[in-house]
Amino acid sequence: MSSSKEQYTFQVEEPPRLQDYQLEKWLASAHLSPSLESLRSEKYSWTQRVQYAVGHAVNRYYSAEPKFRIHTNSGELVDYRWPQRLDGFDSEKKYWELKDQVIVNLNTFFQNNPYTEDRPILLYEQLHTHVAELGLDLSMIAQVAWQCPKTLGIHLQKFVVEDKPQVLDGYRHVARVFCRHAFGADPIKLEVFHVLEGKITELSLGDISYEQSLDYLKLAYQSIEESNGYTLSS
Repeated sequence: MSSSKEQYTFQVEEPPRLQDYQLEKWLASAHLSPSLESLRSEKYSWTQRVQYAVGHAVNRYYSAEPKFRIHTNSGELVDYRWPQRLDGFDSEKKYWELKDQVIVNLNTFFQNNPYTEDRPILLYEQLHTHVAELGLDLSMIAQVAWQCPKTLGIHLQKFVVEDKPQVLDGYRHVARVFCRHAFGADPIKLEVFHVLEGKITELSLGDISYEQSLDYLKLAYQSIEESNGYTLSS
């Protein structure tokens, strides 16, 4: 008499995921109300192309050993991925003016950054963590992260081309919740470097509680789902 064992396959359902770039796109277009799908189909704007070039420049600069950075040419770093076409720029003159602005401002930031002899602990890395209170995974791209020598806390630096307060407000909520779950504490400092203006903005967490940040992300996630008509996933 033969016997056979029935085999069962269990599929574990993955939790939904909120990605920081999805939130940024939604916040940036909140007044225009396009869907994420329509945004994906559009041609890249000049600001997106410049943002791409800036990201590569910063990544290449901080990938080098600290002792070699002083010999790095910011113009060459920016030129590596700078847009080759004039599409979207107001004029050829504006195209070159913007490039010069970015080169000068990035060079100033590199020289004045207090971590000139350190290496970042995170450099343009996409990280994920589960947020049990929200029932979802949270994904964030850490552009440049340093470990503060005195407090051993995390200092995050972000480089942006467009100055959009609503996007930066969303970023500080994401950073607060993400760091609390991934590293066990809020970030010590959140800095945003505006590459066109050359200014640095420090985002404060003192005026919002952790619970407010959770509520913000919960409502944002629900709103993005509703505006696009589908469930966000990986």
